[in-house]
Amino acid sequence: MQSVLLRVAALAWAGLSLLLALHWFVELGMVGFPDGHVTPFARATGPLLHVLAIACLAQGLYFLCRGLFGKGFGILGLGLQVLIAAVLTVAPVLIVRNCPQSGTCSSAYEALTNTMMDDGAGG
Repeated sequence: MQSVLLRVAALAWAGLSLLLALHWFVELGMVGFPDGHVTPFARATGPLLHVLAIACLAQGLYFLCRGLFGKGFGILGLGLQVLIAAVLTVAPVLIVRNCPQSGTCSSAYEALTNTMMDDGAGG
């Protein structure tokens, strides 16, 4: 019974990962829509977000295969893999996407790039 629950958990994480990757790819494809203007922040973070979306897609496929064909599930091993996958893919995307709203992150971005934060918001 525990093996079935772990397989369902692996398949659920796979589904979530694949949906997140699809969502991020659609968002990245819509950058600059409808007028074609791409902000300096979007231009600077685009390559990183593409790499993270590809990594999220890869982890989704890994957990899908693991959930369908894997043998010998352990709750600790699967939990640790999901945690590592979330920390390496989902957390950085959330940090980058929420950076313009964070004073600390905006200051770090401005210090690293020597440019003002321009995410297209404002009037």
